[in-house]
Amino acid sequence: MKRILISCTYYEPNISGVTVYARILAEKMVGEGFDITVLSSRFQKNLAKQKTKNGVKIKRSRVLFRLSKGVFMPFFWLDAIKEVKKTDIVNCHLPQVESFILAILAKIFKKRLIVTHHCEFGIDGLWHNKIIGLVTYPFHFLTYLLADKIVSYTKDYAYVSIFLRFFKKKLIFVLPPAVVGKENKLKIKEILRSLELPWDDGESVILSGSEESQMKCLTPTGSLDFARDDSVKIIGYVGRIGWEKGLNFLIMACKKINEKRKVKLVLVGPYENVAGDGSYKKLRGLIKKNKDLVVLLGAIDHEDLANFYKTCDCLVLPSTNNLETFGIVQIEAMVSGCGVVASDLPGVRMPVKLTGMGKIAKIGDSNDLAKKIEQVLESKYSKKQIKKAREIFSSERFIKEYKKIFW
Repeated sequence: MKRILISCTYYEPNISGVTVYARILAEKMVGEGFDITVLSSRFQKNLAKQKTKNGVKIKRSRVLFRLSKGVFMPFFWLDAIKEVKKTDIVNCHLPQVESFILAILAKIFKKRLIVTHHCEFGIDGLWHNKIIGLVTYPFHFLTYLLADKIVSYTKDYAYVSIFLRFFKKKLIFVLPPAVVGKENKLKIKEILRSLELPWDDGESVILSGSEESQMKCLTPTGSLDFARDDSVKIIGYVGRIGWEKGLNFLIMACKKINEKRKVKLVLVGPYENVAGDGSYKKLRGLIKKNKDLVVLLGAIDHEDLANFYKTCDCLVLPSTNNLETFGIVQIEAMVSGCGVVASDLPGVRMPVKLTGMGKIAKIGDSNDLAKKIEQVLESKYSKKQIKKAREIFSSERFIKEYKKIFW
């Protein structure tokens, strides 16, 4: 049985594209007969130092303090030595500053080093991002330099990356998987109730609160056997509620659309006590100012996201910087039958290009964003398109490609 050590700064219960990806990879590889250990940070004091979940052995290193999105783990090197000695392959998920320690140890103990690139700290933008990017650059560069192979999502992003452009011969491209839970009608009804939108189960039409009506101005939503009021379009966002995610532009775009037709912007994702981030404070005032338009649902279990996507008429990924390299949530929406609007960022624009299930909007342009959202609201996506998306982003294909890499 091949032993693999997967390392990432954060693992569950933290919610992010990286942690979801790492969890899916770890658990699926266990199902394929691999012995998987995850080495991560103990970013919350109530987390167990060691535990096994779904066959994955999770080990967490003590955190002394946090710095922006990173953590300082003084004993990480000791934990790393123990785990690298026992494994056959080291798989680092970057960005992770401590990865250079694992990279050096992998070479000392003659272990294969596979690096999975998720995103990178830019050296442009806000001053504190520049500092973080510049300080961490040499550590990440060393990890990529020592890697035997580097897994990247797309060529579109890799060839403009401040790291990957230097290591083209090491690159392997693997599209991430879209793994969503099963559709649950009761959960969807709960979401619609929380949004104070009417739905119909064929017996009575339930409006917000306890009101009832015999209005039948309803249209089917997806494959559901009940319907909701189609006069109010739901525009969804899933991800961390942070300023750099472009949510200010999304709110402005929805305000423009709302002048012509009724819409609700529903934000799903963590916003308070998020590991390494406090940027929700910048958005709080804007959200409160537009409380009739914006609904902040907070975090939803990943298994329940399919139910949220089923309530949406359009999912938007309005990110404005290269910390976003793909946007796994948009492919989850696509396989659930929901059209997407994504920023014209390298990598982020690829799901729309590959499937045709959405539109690509100019970065940081609320007018163009509004225009593209309206186009998606008027579009219908066929079963053939949805099937194509499911094939492109299947977990079976994803694991098959990783098995080749690990063998």
